[in-house]
Amino acid sequence: MDNQDVNEQSMDEQYKNNQKMDNDMNNQTLKGEWNQLKGSVKQKWADLTDDDLTHIEGDRDKLVGRIQERYGHSKEDAERDVAEWRNQNKY
Repeated sequence: MDNQDVNEQSMDEQYKNNQKMDNDMNNQTLKGEWNQLKGSVKQKWADLTDDDLTHIEGDRDKLVGRIQERYGHSKEDAERDVAEWRNQNKY
């Protein structure tokens, strides 16, 4: 491996680590503000029940999973919907 390969690998690892840190911080924010966010979630995804919201507990992955179940979306579509909702609402 030459220096360029090492640098590219290192940059890939840094990117992945940064993505993980961003996801962890975003998940913590979502969990910390979950009670305030429930209303916005219900407006966006009215088919989610109160039991669904209790189960989700602010966990992004659980939210994606419940949206998949209730709306029949693919995982990618549900993840995109959640990402758009979070960007629109600045969460």
